[in-house]
Amino acid sequence: MKDVTDSTEEKKDTKKRSMRCLYIPALIGLAIYYYIALPAIHYAAREFWFFLFIITVIVVIIELISDGYGAATKLKDQNSVEVSFDKDNNPFKSNKYKFIIIFWALVLVIGGGAYLILSPIFFANNYANMITVETKDFAEDFPETDLSQIPLVDRDTAERLGDRQLGALTELVSQFEAAPDYTQINIDGAPYRVTPLEYAGFFRWVNNFRDGIPNYIRVDNVTGDVSIETPPAPIKYSYSDLFNRDVLRRLRFQYPFTIFEQPSFEVDDEGIPYYVATTYERNFFIREPEPSGVILLNAMTGETEHYELGNVPNWVDRVYGADLILHQLQMRGHYSGGYFNSLFAKNGVTQPTEGYNYIPMNDDLYLYTGVTSVVADESNIGFVLVNLRTKESTMYPLTAAEEFSAMQSAEGSVQETEYTATFPLLINIGGRPMYILTLKDNGGLIKEYALVDAQNYQNVITAPNVNLLMQNYALENPVDETAILEATDLAELEGQIDDIQAVVADGETVYYFMLDGTVYTAELTLNNRLPFVESGDSVIFKATENGQVVEFELAE
Repeated sequence: MKDVTDSTEEKKDTKKRSMRCLYIPALIGLAIYYYIALPAIHYAAREFWFFLFIITVIVVIIELISDGYGAATKLKDQNSVEVSFDKDNNPFKSNKYKFIIIFWALVLVIGGGAYLILSPIFFANNYANMITVETKDFAEDFPETDLSQIPLVDRDTAERLGDRQLGALTELVSQFEAAPDYTQINIDGAPYRVTPLEYAGFFRWVNNFRDGIPNYIRVDNVTGDVSIETPPAPIKYSYSDLFNRDVLRRLRFQYPFTIFEQPSFEVDDEGIPYYVATTYERNFFIREPEPSGVILLNAMTGETEHYELGNVPNWVDRVYGADLILHQLQMRGHYSGGYFNSLFAKNGVTQPTEGYNYIPMNDDLYLYTGVTSVVADESNIGFVLVNLRTKESTMYPLTAAEEFSAMQSAEGSVQETEYTATFPLLINIGGRPMYILTLKDNGGLIKEYALVDAQNYQNVITAPNVNLLMQNYALENPVDETAILEATDLAELEGQIDDIQAVVADGETVYYFMLDGTVYTAELTLNNRLPFVESGDSVIFKATENGQVVEFELAE
């Protein structure tokens, strides 16, 4: 005869095993979550611990359901409501639950303890030294600005120009739109903003994903010229692609244990499109991120390559993100004098200004920001330049107006127009620090350019284009005009002079002459034969847009 007790136990075990079948849909759900969230499997990644916590919760729920069902069945079989949960009946006393509780308690104790112990309270000097800044003299060491390569086309303007150019190409705009990237980079030493096209919605992706994205947009940061570039092969990996051709998913599946930053779209000097992802480790165990290298994802083929710091290709412009640099500059300014000094005495405590900009120099991209005292009002105590590829950082101590004060001053010089100033660039003209910026109308279009003296921000010069702006500055300031004139477009002219007159201004002789109805001015120093020139003489000369002659010769 079959034992009824054995039969009952078999039924309970079968039911318990069936409850644990809940792990199958749970695993499917976790796989879907991982596919979407893409957490790095790394002890210093917060998203990894969140993922692990979700797994723990699911395991506990399933085990509680399974064990609770077994305990309830046992009580029912005993046919008594007064039976208490003893060690055998109470599922909460199982070793697996103790293990889970102990594990998470240790995680919280170790993580929380390390976060507190390795904080700036005890390691202020280490936090201050996360970035090393060399101090130099502005007049002697700040690179002389190439006035022909000032990148005054900001991201907003580049986006408007790019969208307008794409809108004129009906065969593209019906299927694609410009991605919002517009990354500032250098190509062969010249500053540009680049962004890929992206699929204009799900159904456009269905129609085109097999062929890929055919073009990317390139905007000249100096002239504003826009070109629709065609890479050697279509772009098959982008943020608008779905499933395994998504940029983040491709990188995560290739590097599951690596922490990396949101990849930025860049183009090398040969026009090959890449996504550049900076990889990270952590300073102070789990606290402060620090770049360890870059991963390059070929946007055409999906091929990836990981480079350690020091081996990064020279064409890569952005290894260190702006937010990270600004954060480390803030830590340096706050904690150089110790943690408690930053809270109370605040002696020598500094911070970067709220805004920043990019300056291209020597085929590298530099982040520029001002440095101000935490107790100052509207003045900077210096400026910082940081190479975004190497993290080489330089501080230029210089008392100057804070950038937003310069912006307000520029707006005030054209207050009747209600133009809005953009965040300025710091440039060096003859050893003199100057802010240069654009003034936009309500539609976001550039209407004026402004030069603001960084040390006396009430001195403002405005002009409708950069050439005239620089010429006006040269007329009012005793500087070498050679670099300024090199940045201007010179017209080469020749013909017979209609009339010519000499005028003495400020002790200098200036010749005014007319040719084809246009008046030009030439200084005596240009050619010692100017006093002998008469109406009807044939001349050859070069002049700026406002009629200033820079080269003058008599025709043979």
